[in-house]
Amino acid sequence: METNTYPIVRSMHTDWLSEDLKKKCPYLMKYTNPVRYSPRKIIGRDQEMLRLAAILSAPELCNACLIGEAGSGKTMLVQGVMEKDTDRSYLEINLAKMIADFSPVTLGNSLTQLFGEVDVFKRITDRELVLFVDEFHQIVQLSAPAVEAMKPLLADSGTRGVKVIAATTFDEFRQYILPNKPLVERFQRLNLGQPGREMVVAILKGMAKQYGVASHQYNNSLYEMIYEYTNRYIPSSSQPRKSIRILDAMVGWHNAAKRRLDVRLLADVIQQSEGINIAFKADATKIKKYLDDHVYAQSYATLSISNRMHIAVADLNDKSKPMSTFLFTGSTGVGKTEMAKQLAKILFRDSTDQYDQNQSSNRHFIRFDMSEYARPESVDHFRKEISARIWERPFSVVLLDEIEKASAEVTRELLQVIDDGRLSDENGRQVVFTNCYIIITTNAGSEIYKNLAAFTNDISGGRAEVLDKERAESEGLIQYIKLIKESITTTTADNKFPPELLGRIDCIVPFQPLSEDTKMRIIGNKMDNLIYEVLKKHNKKLKMSNKIPEFIVKDNLDRDPDQGGARAAVAKFEEQVVARVARCINENPNAIEINVRISGDMAFENKTQLKSAACIHVNAIYN
Repeated sequence: METNTYPIVRSMHTDWLSEDLKKKCPYLMKYTNPVRYSPRKIIGRDQEMLRLAAILSAPELCNACLIGEAGSGKTMLVQGVMEKDTDRSYLEINLAKMIADFSPVTLGNSLTQLFGEVDVFKRITDRELVLFVDEFHQIVQLSAPAVEAMKPLLADSGTRGVKVIAATTFDEFRQYILPNKPLVERFQRLNLGQPGREMVVAILKGMAKQYGVASHQYNNSLYEMIYEYTNRYIPSSSQPRKSIRILDAMVGWHNAAKRRLDVRLLADVIQQSEGINIAFKADATKIKKYLDDHVYAQSYATLSISNRMHIAVADLNDKSKPMSTFLFTGSTGVGKTEMAKQLAKILFRDSTDQYDQNQSSNRHFIRFDMSEYARPESVDHFRKEISARIWERPFSVVLLDEIEKASAEVTRELLQVIDDGRLSDENGRQVVFTNCYIIITTNAGSEIYKNLAAFTNDISGGRAEVLDKERAESEGLIQYIKLIKESITTTTADNKFPPELLGRIDCIVPFQPLSEDTKMRIIGNKMDNLIYEVLKKHNKKLKMSNKIPEFIVKDNLDRDPDQGGARAAVAKFEEQVVARVARCINENPNAIEINVRISGDMAFENKTQLKSAACIHVNAIYN
């Protein structure tokens, strides 16, 4: 086992234990702590440390404001400068304790008291003092009197021999500190960007040596892969913290369960911490078959999607944009939303159990009803919502449903997402969409879909006929796509697709109207689900007549109620069958079986019969 090169805690300045300090500097003693030395060797940031040392040595403007994302190494930078600085004492103000002990009004007086003890501290220790204030924006945010009290103290810092190092993030600096110009002018800014690959890899190697596991990694490129995977799969955190956190977790598994430090463990740790299964990769050759099995009678749609998905799965897509951007067009109720849900399942290995109703089965599926953003002033709400949800789930299928109902301002926000693969939230934070699949749906131009059957096949004999590749790529179908583009952009009134989005779409996917046979197949699937649910939740068998799909679709459904969609058929099934089965279960809790049958002739079976004589009967069986 390798020994730790750098002890966890090194000795503090003995001056801090002086009785004189305890008596004469009560505020410094109570509300500051010595800055601890780094528990490991500080690697990189040489230029930044040199710049910070130069700022602290300036005769007048000697206060520094470190600006960087959480985890970028602001505290480590202070520790690195302190290790080489033998002439000053470094204390960190316990801001949380001060905020807890003082009101916003009295916080300014307390800071004045604290700074007033600096002269006493210098006389006792014969050392200059550096005060480190992490989360400095909290002072500005919570107490205007405290800010006003600090301005003269900061202005006199050079002559008094007390330096201040403030630390904050880019967002907080922009929101709280930057508007106060006099305060900003009393600091020299030092921006800390995220370190590059070489620096992060060097840090990880140093940590592995410190942890005593440097000889236990079985792949020379493991540290590079940690850097690459954390950048790709954990975009919401900063380097080097996210890489350090993942390596730390891997070492924990190595020590506790003797796991090898390899790529498989790396994948497991990221999955456990972020919920992203990076070891899984969708099989592009099976996407079409899977979609055909779960979304009925949309052969051309599934072919178009699978062709585009080959590019994304092969990692040949443009990395500066979303993985793919689709436009799903067609009448309501033909399977556009269901297709998006099934894509999320196959791409991110969400549950593919057709009976799984748990919300976790769609954890990588994000849906926005664009009719909620119809007003021009809703653009800020949309930006806030989409950026927050993608920040939490950067690997997602994002469904923007009925885009034609959104305001023009919201559409312009989408242009930035599709073009640049990123969007700034309300605080200026960059949210990345490059790991998302964007699906936009529209009902605009739905009247043209009555002719789509001329180019595609529907359900026949209960099975989907898949279009062959040659026919899908034929000139006639390409010309039909042009008609779709023209139709959805020239539709009058409010049901009009924003034409400026068309040029940004990777793939336009038309959905054809559903035939009666397809609707009956969907009802059959709903029957299977209902049988499973009744058995699982109530431990009762459910037997149903095989004539129910015909009864619902052919005998009970209005002609073309939703322009070829299945929603009306499903609603009728719930009204005529599910509601009656539920009532029977509630009224007969001790029954062992529920029987659903149809009696009487259906009108479509007897052309001489003007009105259907068929009706549904639901009975409970006890023995």
